Amino acid sequence: MKFRIRYALSGGFGGCENKDWEEIEADTLDEANDEAYRLANEEYESMEGMHGLRTTEEIMEEDEVEQEEAEEIYREEKEGWLEYEAEKVKENTEVKQE
Repeated sequence: MKFRIRYALSGGFGGCENKDWEEIEADTLDEANDEAYRLANEEYESMEGMHGLRTTEEIMEEDEVEQEEAEEIYREEKEGWLEYEAEKVKENTEVKQE
């Protein structure tokens, strides 16, 4: 089945509303959502350490915490930045570039 996805970082990065949809093949909507989530994570990780997106090491130093706690803080911060969505492409329609 065909789905359309988009993903981005929220806040000052603009979020999904500033991104074009991408068409993908997936078996289910959950799989399409998983792919959008994976790509949003890749986008975050490509900017990690810049623009206020802290690395685990930066969290350990700045917050004076151990690695395990820093990793939990990192996951929470990252989840707060991720935006992603997926929807099924209706038959006989094309993906519109917004």
